[in-house]
Amino acid sequence: MRILVEMTHPAHVHFFRHAIAELQKCGHKIAVTARDKDVTIQLLNHYGIPFTQLSKMGRTKTSLFSEMLVRDARLFRFCRRFKPDILTAISGVFAAHVGWVLGKPVVVWDDTEIATAAHKITHPFVTAIYSPDCFKKSFGEKHHLYAGLHELAYLHPNRFTPDSEVVRSLGIDPAQKYCIIRFVSWQAHHDTFQHGLVERDKLRFVQEIARYARAYITSESPLPVELEPYCLNIPAHQIHHVMAFAALYVGEGATMASESAILGVPSVYVNTLRAGTIDMLGQYGLLKQTADTDQALGYCIEWLSDSAAKGKCSAARTKLLANKIDVTEYIVTTIESYLQ
Repeated sequence: MRILVEMTHPAHVHFFRHAIAELQKCGHKIAVTARDKDVTIQLLNHYGIPFTQLSKMGRTKTSLFSEMLVRDARLFRFCRRFKPDILTAISGVFAAHVGWVLGKPVVVWDDTEIATAAHKITHPFVTAIYSPDCFKKSFGEKHHLYAGLHELAYLHPNRFTPDSEVVRSLGIDPAQKYCIIRFVSWQAHHDTFQHGLVERDKLRFVQEIARYARAYITSESPLPVELEPYCLNIPAHQIHHVMAFAALYVGEGATMASESAILGVPSVYVNTLRAGTIDMLGQYGLLKQTADTDQALGYCIEWLSDSAAKGKCSAARTKLLANKIDVTEYIVTTIESYLQ
């Protein structure tokens, strides 16, 4: 069968890449349409996934609307040529309208409760919505929950094994205590009215962290000159190996906070944005959330000062995995169920 996969964020590449390989093994034909955001294109190229780029993320939130109009038109033309039997995407803001017009099933994956605007313009046009079982909203009969998390499509032990030699090859000592710090651009539609670290305090924050562990920063936006020495310059596809051996993650990005926690790394999520995934990881003792810069620093120092912190999180991760599924298997089974 012919399957259209929309990828508009780096995390979408990770979420779908194993499923794409499995579906291709089953003889299905896959077409990927992409959006140039952060390292999405780099990841697609690295994993050898053929794609067609349809748009690029704008510099402002208002540009999202104009991008949607342009991308919908381009995606419609693409699908007229490809003739998909089904369309699938995370969120599905673009795929939903095109699939509805074409009269084809649209399966979307959603773990972001606060994306209310996206839900309103997407869900009326989709066939089904699939969310982790910690999701805090219900969208009615077309909404289905599963015992997993988006990140377990690529960080489940069946799909990923951290490699210390990869970390060493990047010039980082996996035995050294180091911290991954993440800054976001605040341009996503669900970032409206949200905030994280106080901008003027970022240098002080990083310098304080550096007193306890080597600090590495990954940022969606260019860093100010004073923070450039902390910049983590590595190939995008190697980030999960580096994250797995970190003593701590702290940052404004929910995806990397969840990824770190799932890898058994103590995580501090600095953002006002709430999500069922974040709350669930907090209940396992893998993650702490705050939007207060000083409180976040306190959490970081508390964890970095605790020699048993990584061991505690490793044990919590084991409990988490015992209750969750290999999400890639679920993606494949779900998509194929619509192709009967």
